[in-house]
Amino acid sequence: MDIMEHFDVAVVGAGGAGTMAYLRSVLNGDRTVLFSGNADSKRKGRAAWVAEVDNIPGLHDLKRPITSTTKATLSWIKEQDELADWHHEIKAVVTDVRNNSNADGTRFELIYEDKNGQHSVTASCVICATGIMDVQPHIGGSILPILPFANRYDVLYCIRCDGHKTIGKKLSVIGNTGTAISMGAVMVERYGHENVAILSNGLEPEYSESSLELAAMYGMQIHGSAITAIRGDAKGAGLEGYELEDGTFVDTNSSFIALGIIAYNKLLLAVGAEVADNGRAVVNDNYETSVDGFFVVGDLINGRKAQIYTGWDEAVDAADTINSRLRLARRKLKLAEYKASIVE
Repeated sequence: MDIMEHFDVAVVGAGGAGTMAYLRSVLNGDRTVLFSGNADSKRKGRAAWVAEVDNIPGLHDLKRPITSTTKATLSWIKEQDELADWHHEIKAVVTDVRNNSNADGTRFELIYEDKNGQHSVTASCVICATGIMDVQPHIGGSILPILPFANRYDVLYCIRCDGHKTIGKKLSVIGNTGTAISMGAVMVERYGHENVAILSNGLEPEYSESSLELAAMYGMQIHGSAITAIRGDAKGAGLEGYELEDGTFVDTNSSFIALGIIAYNKLLLAVGAEVADNGRAVVNDNYETSVDGFFVVGDLINGRKAQIYTGWDEAVDAADTINSRLRLARRKLKLAEYKASIVE
């Protein structure tokens, strides 16, 4: 790559939404660069930890369905000789984006680093798909104790994706806000759970009166004490429950985590895009941020379902919006040239 090479579109992030944005942009005939990250950045993405997907037709039997489908898509793009002029993948992390609006369309400069040092490219538009990560509960001062149980789906994060996995189990929700109680209520109403335990894990409780009323109505047990240990065998029978600092043992073999998210919004902040209180991007109907030409798709969008299929849809709409703008700008120039040639 030559420093300052120019692209029509730069896609940052190669999860489900980012890969779809890259695919659509390439198929639209826009010269597109994909920053697919490195091993460290991929481990921080949600997609790497999704071992199975039950709520999308056709993905039921795939292992690691998000990563496997994205890898297959990127391989397919590389194999299409007719698309060769329109795609380029850089396996690196974008460390900064500068909004340098110029008359020639080189609006954004993307800075990235690899083993050979620092480099940059420019792009007319950017589609950011850097995503989010769920906040993990600290147990004994570390997030590590919960992870083996999350890997075997005893501990879950999305009631839309995985609520059905809790059927017939003793359910608990770890969280200190009304969201935890709301999640518990949905599980009671959908799957008939009883005596759902709500654990704030020693965090300051932020339950509203209406949330507390909902918890009381459904017989939820609210525990304010910190979790000191997990009982169970992640390689055997699985989760058995939590030991609390006050001596209580919460008997549960299935948990949801409702502690909020970490928004990977560094690039949004770098260009001055508007973000919500939770750090997610505020976008319009075309998934464009408050910064002209800077789009966000996937989990990083505020107020949208964090689902694979919504991320795909957002990616297609963003890529098509960009393609329309680029084509109309070129058409305008072509029309001006055409009219000038007629006059001559």
